[in-house]
Amino acid sequence: MQFDQIDESNYKLVEVVSKWDILVCYISGIFLGIWVTIKWLIHYLWTLVNPRSSGRSPKNWCVPEKPPSYLVDSNFGRHSYVKLNRTKFHYVEAGNVTDPVIVLLHGFPDCWIGWRDQIKELSRFFRVIALDLKGFNDSDKPIWRREYRIEKVCRELVDFIHSLNVNSVTLMGHDLGGILGWILAHTNPRVINRLICVSAPHPNLIWSNLDSSKVPINSAWLKFIQLPYLPEVEHVRPDSNFLEKNFTHVDNSRPKSKYNNLQPINGSANDKGHILDAYRYIFSRNEDWNGPLNYFRNLPFYRIREGSFISCPCLIVTGNSDPLFRLESLIKSTDYCENFVVKIIEGAAHWPHQETPLEFNRIILKFLVGSRASQTLEKTEKVNNKGLVGFMLGAVSNSVNKIHNSVHLRATEAF
Repeated sequence: MQFDQIDESNYKLVEVVSKWDILVCYISGIFLGIWVTIKWLIHYLWTLVNPRSSGRSPKNWCVPEKPPSYLVDSNFGRHSYVKLNRTKFHYVEAGNVTDPVIVLLHGFPDCWIGWRDQIKELSRFFRVIALDLKGFNDSDKPIWRREYRIEKVCRELVDFIHSLNVNSVTLMGHDLGGILGWILAHTNPRVINRLICVSAPHPNLIWSNLDSSKVPINSAWLKFIQLPYLPEVEHVRPDSNFLEKNFTHVDNSRPKSKYNNLQPINGSANDKGHILDAYRYIFSRNEDWNGPLNYFRNLPFYRIREGSFISCPCLIVTGNSDPLFRLESLIKSTDYCENFVVKIIEGAAHWPHQETPLEFNRIILKFLVGSRASQTLEKTEKVNNKGLVGFMLGAVSNSVNKIHNSVHLRATEAF
């Protein structure tokens, strides 16, 4: 198969923020690093005075000695590897090889298993490729920050797509994967024929719209992780609980979790604890955090040049209770799309594909295959858009809709 050549000029669309902004971020990171070091010292002295307090609390779990069954379960699909430019990628593949390809890019902190409730449904219509991003899980984990520069990551993703023997794919990304999806659609438009971004505002908007200081990923966290070594150590400390704070919806040790009554599928209801064990295993060592953090040591300093638009159909999905960013940033992300759909799932937060998988699957399959999906999908309640009405219904709709707080969506005609 003859593959399209990469247009090098498209990477000129990616711009770096001012040196002053970068310097301020680094200086702030140094002060935060000093504060974290002081907290470590206080904790160490406290354990010397009170030896009993050094034991792990019930919330701190031991790291599994071997990979939990979820990570090697072939019921989800075929585990495969490909080596491109000295970088090995691991992915799980399901579906018919002759069907159109959809590539799933997970978020942070996550891996291919984050799509466990989508792989089977999508495989009825697509050749599904759930990729471990470089630096995560069973893909290679280069330790150097330069290995995670935007241009290098995009080139590798394009090479990976071509290794599937196709010219273009549907791409669905959550969180970090969604941000990479935005950038890839801008810089390599021929490679992406449809884009689905889940809980991921446009990269020009997300970094200045992080919402709450009470969530583990916020503006202070972004500044702190610019430091070398200390952030990796902080994330594996027994009392850090960073994973538990991010995965409250799959932590069955939290009986009052508001996600306990949501409708998991594919057996998730009985295996929530095992899923969290898988994440603890994946992120158990310092080197397991090098790659994931290096993405965020680079991404916040890049922007897409104003005036650049994505021409392929785009679906933007999030929960109405996402604590990580302001909802307006997701709505404004449509300004970078020529054809788009926005869906807000009530009752979900930052992980709608895991928190409300049935409703999420219904939305994406309606966008991707339309009436063919409705013939076999299990009937689900319609999304309650109370307070968030008038969202776009067509994949290429160009009408103007009104949302709560007088927020308007605009579909821009092709220039």
